Amino acid sequence: MRTAKRMMEKKNIQIDMTKGSVLKAILFFAIPLFLSNLFQQFYNLADTAIVGHILGDHALSAVGSVSTIYSLLTVFCFGLTSGFSILLSQYFGSDDKKSLKKGIAASVELAFLVAVILTVFSTVFMKQIMRAIHVSDSLFADAYDYILIITLGLIVNVAYNLLSSVLRAVGNSKTPLLFLTISSFLNIFLDILFIKGFGLGIAGAAYATVLAQAISATLCFVYINVYCRELIPCKEDFAIPGIYYKKLLSYGSSMAFMYTIINIGTLILQIGINGLGNGIVAAHITARKISELLMMPVSTVAGAMATFTSQNYGAGKNERIKEGVRIGCIILFVWSTLSIVIVYSFGSILVRALTGTADGEIIRTAVRYLRINLPYYYALSALCLFRNVLQGISHNGFTLFASFLEMAGKVIAVAFFVERFGYMAVCYCEPISWIICCIPVIVALRHYLYAGSFEKPRVSFRIARRKSC
Repeated sequence: MRTAKRMMEKKNIQIDMTKGSVLKAILFFAIPLFLSNLFQQFYNLADTAIVGHILGDHALSAVGSVSTIYSLLTVFCFGLTSGFSILLSQYFGSDDKKSLKKGIAASVELAFLVAVILTVFSTVFMKQIMRAIHVSDSLFADAYDYILIITLGLIVNVAYNLLSSVLRAVGNSKTPLLFLTISSFLNIFLDILFIKGFGLGIAGAAYATVLAQAISATLCFVYINVYCRELIPCKEDFAIPGIYYKKLLSYGSSMAFMYTIINIGTLILQIGINGLGNGIVAAHITARKISELLMMPVSTVAGAMATFTSQNYGAGKNERIKEGVRIGCIILFVWSTLSIVIVYSFGSILVRALTGTADGEIIRTAVRYLRINLPYYYALSALCLFRNVLQGISHNGFTLFASFLEMAGKVIAVAFFVERFGYMAVCYCEPISWIICCIPVIVALRHYLYAGSFEKPRVSFRIARRKSC
């Protein structure tokens, strides 16, 4: 216990990305982000793989038909709490303990309120939502059981995201990663136990996910209660002026909106996919899981570039940002090439390993989606990288516009092309959207970073070092 406490008393290890090797700065920051994203993916991958292997293609299709609803809800909650953490970290950096506690108290109240609203709304209107995205009658009952349990347990998802965001706001990113790792492996064990051991079927996968998230939230709470009691609001901290709610909602809603725009487009695209048959649904959800796994290094490096850019923007180091963009492009070019080689060489093996299906049509359809999408990862990598660089130099309008374009592309595909061209329209929808979305972000990046319009921010930046809790 004493050793643990001494570890908690060490100074927070910060990466000053304005100095030293650009490559090392980006990679050292990206690796922990990658691990967090990797274990977060285990939740969905475990459900997909275990449901497919134990319960078969029908159950896999049922989970896949509502996966976009689940993703939309969880991404919104993650974005909201991530926005909260931005303001909390500002209070922590300025050593304003009073505002930090009041901000945490207000965050708890807002997060709880949002969780209740989302749960009630989703529960009441879930069947209507499922019909709106054209979940087939043969899948409806199983899909409804799965997503209803997930929705009723949404509050534990919000609790974990909020508690981990509070820890990250005060400089502790390793502890949330540790608890996420534990809960991810626990989710796999519980999936097998509930589905196969207890015979709960597809509902067992949902129970396992909710219970694993509840345990990770509990671990975060216990950790804060033992080692970070200074973060726990007192009774008087809940006498909160309205300005705290206003600021938190401003940060939280903007982040949540950014995260959900693309997912809304994916949800709309799912409407068209659900009308193409259960086999297509199973193939698509499998291909998407593999694609999301291959996309993680892309999103991770792009996320690291946002921090790299913002730090160097604060220091007025324009040339270093350009060097970071160049190196980021090289890293993602290499990864995109490797991903293409993996899919073209082992695509069918990956599909079989993930789902356990022996249906040749499902395997061929999933592999076709991957082989069409992967060559366009160069455009996707550029889009993600440049969008995060623009955020780092405080030009968010173009990133929002690009996200709207991507969503619009999926809406157009569903409205005009999926019914006529079938699944091929789905396969080409996203690549075409990525290319189109690259145009405004490239124009904006060229204008603000490469054409002399770059300006050092007028506010001063002070890097404050604090002890981690």
